[in-house]
This record gives sequence, C-alpha cells and structure tokens, in this order.
Amino acid sequence: MNTQSRALRIAAVIAAAAVLPGCAASAVQHRSVSVNTPCGDRAVQIIAQNVNAISSHRYAAASRTAERAARISLACASRERSKRQAFSDRWRGANALVVAAELAHQASQQHRANRLLAEGYRIMRSLQPPAHVSALTSTLISQTRDGAERDLHGQWSFW
Repeated sequence: MNTQSRALRIAAVIAAAAVLPGCAASAVQHRSVSVNTPCGDRAVQIIAQNVNAISSHRYAAASRTAERAARISLACASRERSKRQAFSDRWRGANALVVAAELAHQASQQHRANRLLAEGYRIMRSLQPPAHVSALTSTLISQTRDGAERDLHGQWSFW
C-alpha cells in the first residue's frame, strides 16, 4: 500500500470515529457547560493522536493505543443512558478493536490480532443500529463489518 492510500485510510478511520456518533445521534441542544471531556470524545482524541504512530509504522504501539481507545469507548457505553449514544460508543469501541487487530497483525502479533478481531467483530455483529440512521451511517456500518469479515477470512487490511 502506498503512502498516499495509507494516509487516506488513517484519515477515514479518524473521520468514521468522529462522524458515526454524530450521524446516529439525535439533534439535542445542550446548555450545560462542562470542563471534563465527554467520555466518548476521549476515545476519539486517542484515535486521532494515534496517526503519528501508524504513519511511522510503529504498529505494535499503535495497536495498543487503538485498544486503549476501544476500552474507553466500551466503558462509556456501559455508563450511557441514551441508547443512541450507547450504540455509538459500542460501535466506536468495536471498530477500534478491529483496527487494533489489523495493526497487531502488521506488527506480527498474530495471537493478539486474532483475539482483538474476534472481540471487535462479535460486538459489531451484536449491535443493532438505532432506528432511522442516515445513509452515511448505514454505509459506514456496512463497510466496517465487511472489512472485519475479510480480516476474519485471512484477507487482512494493511496499514
């Protein structure tokens, strides 16, 4: 994979992590001011900060970082009252686990890659999108599941 397509893939993962929750969430006006970063935003920030490790081909470190973002997002989902936000957090976490698996595969950590991929894919398959998702959200969900299924069949996505 050339450098330009790798950069596009990295940008797509970051965009999906940031866009998917917005696509699935309802428009709600918030009037409270918070000093703390919302739980799910912490996971998105970690994913965004992982670009340098991926670009530098430090796949083992990038995989661990992606897994950390996944664990944070999944923890957020367990505390979330809104079904839409819980879906977004769980989906982000599952996607980050798949990314962590792909990066572990790149780092020749096959056992870890298989474990993370199985966990991420299991979560993806168990999730039901909220009613009335946008076409963009539906497409992102489908593409992400398809990529995970290819990984499961040994056609790993490379970074």
